[in-house]
Amino acid sequence: MKTLDACGVSCPEPLLMLKNAFQTESEITILVDNVSALENCKRYARSRGFSISSTTGIDKYEIHIRAAK
Repeated sequence: MKTLDACGVSCPEPLLMLKNAFQTESEITILVDNVSALENCKRYARSRGFSISSTTGIDKYEIHIRAAK
């Protein structure tokens, strides 16, 4: 599993990081610090049929995404 830290990165860069990582990984955790990035990443994962779980921390969100098998 790969972890991406996209905190402090403006959209659409977190989504592009996520898309690129899925070229070689099947399970990714991405850290973001804004709601827009959170929603964009979750929307992308849902559109691909991936499983998603997310947690909210202080000033950041953690999204765990697993590709469909």
